[in-house]
Amino acid sequence: MKKTITRTMLLMSLFLVIPYLTENRLLAQSDTANFVSHYVLPAFVKGTVKMKDGRIEAAMMDYNKLTEEMIFDKDGTKLALVSIEKIDTVYLDTHRFVPHEKVFYEVLVKGRVSLFEQDKCNLLAAGNNSGYGGTTETGVSRSVSMLTNSGRAYMLHLPRDYHVTDASQFWISRSGKYYKANNASQIIKVFPGKSKEIRQFIKVNNLELKNPVDVVKLIVKCNEFVR
Repeated sequence: MKKTITRTMLLMSLFLVIPYLTENRLLAQSDTANFVSHYVLPAFVKGTVKMKDGRIEAAMMDYNKLTEEMIFDKDGTKLALVSIEKIDTVYLDTHRFVPHEKVFYEVLVKGRVSLFEQDKCNLLAAGNNSGYGGTTETGVSRSVSMLTNSGRAYMLHLPRDYHVTDASQFWISRSGKYYKANNASQIIKVFPGKSKEIRQFIKVNNLELKNPVDVVKLIVKCNEFVR
């Protein structure tokens, strides 16, 4: 069962890369194209946490997209990082996370205009059918609660009668404000007067804005519009 602790942990790597989406991550996405996990990584890895006061620690960690918590493994017990407002950055493998309100956002591009991915997923559970080909919100919420309270939501694999679908969202940060960036129209609103250039770049490069790699390419380009 998951427990929470107040003792925080931290990171080693302090260098910045633009963009942060690496070739290793692209290969991992390709290998798991037919499987959607409720964790960002397929296994817990040695991660580091950098606190705002400069302290750094390391632990076996992974990010749970179902509960939207940073989970670490301590002798077989799953624990969630708390007091995340005191955390500066969490590094997991090639991924870099920063706290935002009550969850963590994954950094994909760092620049005058930064791009983040809010890693999250939806749960589909047997027995929650609404009668119209879908699932009831109440039933899904109850299923998530049952999994969380039993500790099964923190296991690497959910029971077979539970399935997840990706529900991640993209966010742009500009001048200290956050804007949704899940389609061309939302992105264009952040760059007034650049609609033609943005749509042309999407068309010429055949970008699919549900693909993190393509969104990264677009936001790197959009940074050229900001002086």
